[in-house]
Amino acid sequence: MVVMDGAIASHKWRPFNRSCFPPGFIFGAGSAAYQIEGAALEDGKGASVWDILVRQHPERIVDRSTGDVAVDFYHRYKEDIMLMKKIGLDSFRFSISWTRILPKAKLSGGVNPLGVQFYNNLIDDLLANGLKPFVTLLHFDHPQALEDEYGGFSSPKIMFMDPVIYGEYPKSMQSLVGNRLPKFTEAESKLLKGSIDFLGANYYTTNYAENGPSNTPFLPTDARVNLTTEKNGVPIGTPTDVSWLFNYPKGLRDLLLYLKKKYNSPTIYITENGVAEANNASLTVKEALKDSTRIRYLDGHLKYLLKAIQEGVNIKGHYMWAFLDDFEWTSGYTLRFGFTYIDYKNNLRRYLKYSAYWFKKFLLN
Repeated sequence: MVVMDGAIASHKWRPFNRSCFPPGFIFGAGSAAYQIEGAALEDGKGASVWDILVRQHPERIVDRSTGDVAVDFYHRYKEDIMLMKKIGLDSFRFSISWTRILPKAKLSGGVNPLGVQFYNNLIDDLLANGLKPFVTLLHFDHPQALEDEYGGFSSPKIMFMDPVIYGEYPKSMQSLVGNRLPKFTEAESKLLKGSIDFLGANYYTTNYAENGPSNTPFLPTDARVNLTTEKNGVPIGTPTDVSWLFNYPKGLRDLLLYLKKKYNSPTIYITENGVAEANNASLTVKEALKDSTRIRYLDGHLKYLLKAIQEGVNIKGHYMWAFLDDFEWTSGYTLRFGFTYIDYKNNLRRYLKYSAYWFKKFLLN
């Protein structure tokens, strides 16, 4: 159990709603192309690494499912935008499927006009309904063609956080990983340093960490850390239906204060923050809509987010994960992260969960 400190406890007598946050603060919800769009084989889309993985290795997905249809956002985005508007969201975060725009990964392979048109239509419809588009350029689904050519994220063309702030990798990383790190020229370092416009932070839970020494240069142990979710037999937060995810809202504030100190007070958006319930086939739709765990999670995290703002962290927006139940990577459809319940047994019909109505009330006041 987390004991709220004075600033948080004050909300027992002061109404807690969006008016507590700075003017212009953005409240939204997120998604990712492969997880919601479907239409994997339609309108000229090329193959991403996830298209190939789920087809060639179905055993790696808990329920052996794919994102070929997902929740059919590609065809039903207008319906979903109406639900966003009903809740009162300010913004919708979505990603662009690289291979829907560039089926062969590169401009030299040609641009798919139908893919471009889909995203233009989506953005236009969001704007027409008063929602700000917040675009992720890549969300795990890079083209299979680039995986084959460059080795994906093992390529030195991939960049991490410290270089775009400081122009170099952390000293600890240089010490531990050594000559396996790419080398920057002085000109490259100068271009990288301070090149971000804002920092997007995802937060779900917190782990305890301790030193984990290793004498063997090996990617899984390079961090030299052992993680655990409990201490002296006591879990770090309230358990949820997700084995690794404990409800520990104070960790969000701790993360934000760390980012403020570590990266020179950057502008920050919380790009993902959410909790799931298990996809329980024994529940009726009416029963499944009662997502009290999500309401408690969201309420607690928004309060600690406000606490971080009051302590000087420059946070401009918060995106709940997720707007829709979706394909949750290797968990398939066994977990439900959404404000919106998807009835997988009945034509992917949409229903707003109790948390969506709770959030609507929060946003109205």
